[in-house]
Amino acid sequence: MPTIFGAQMGKKILIVDDEAVLVEILIQVFEEAGWDAKGAADGQLALSSIDTFCPNVILSDINMPNLDGLQMLENVRAKGLDTPVILLTGYRDTKKMQRAWAACVFDYLDKPFKQDVLVQLAENAYDYGEDYVRSARKRFTRIKKTA
Repeated sequence: MPTIFGAQMGKKILIVDDEAVLVEILIQVFEEAGWDAKGAADGQLALSSIDTFCPNVILSDINMPNLDGLQMLENVRAKGLDTPVILLTGYRDTKKMQRAWAACVFDYLDKPFKQDVLVQLAENAYDYGEDYVRSARKRFTRIKKTA
């Protein structure tokens, strides 16, 4: 659990999806679960708000206009951030999944999903996500060096 000088910080989640109604519903779900939640309509808007909002977890659809969720994830990693990212999708695409795992996605969840499952997954990402991402980065770095 993130702390600053021993004080617990609040949980923050950035919800990224081009379906505005879904974003609003998820903001309400997460706020009711005790999170500070903010929405963005695409990956580009999400990247713009990351520096000021500083989310502990990013929840993003994959297929969106402008900058999709996978490109956003790759940009987050390129910035050197270990923020756990959970990707949502209406259909699985093996090549996109491989790119997501290579970019150290925390998890991948199919739509439709149960809200309680999504909240628990975000809680897990909050508790263990940054450590997971750091560990995954090290593994992929070793794999790239030996390939």
